[in-house]
Amino acid sequence: MKTIILAASLAALLSACGEPKAQCGVYAIGPNQIKEFLKENKAEPAPGRTEKAKLPADFPAQLIDKEGYYRGMQVFCKIDEAKAALSSQGHQDWGVYELNTEWDKGVYQADDQAYHLKDITTIKQAIE
Repeated sequence: MKTIILAASLAALLSACGEPKAQCGVYAIGPNQIKEFLKENKAEPAPGRTEKAKLPADFPAQLIDKEGYYRGMQVFCKIDEAKAALSSQGHQDWGVYELNTEWDKGVYQADDQAYHLKDITTIKQAIE
């Protein structure tokens, strides 16, 4: 019994978003315009954690953590999780995008208990 509990505890510690880190991609949601920008090589990178002093004065306060940083773009481990976020947030004309980073290196869990980008990251591709 102890072995089972220890194995379950270790699995929980080693996983993110309910999956082993090695099985996580990094996906975000955004406007469909990004697809066109990707085709033209003009897509802006996805923003990572940024100190408030480097943000525009009118940046939404609800996106700032208690340490005074923009948390970074929210990301998801699986495509299905990102699609569920699209649905639950009611976005029209938005899609899912794969980002050029690895879950265990480029993602952290913020004070809002969601996963966010640590650093600016380029967008690899749109997911159809």
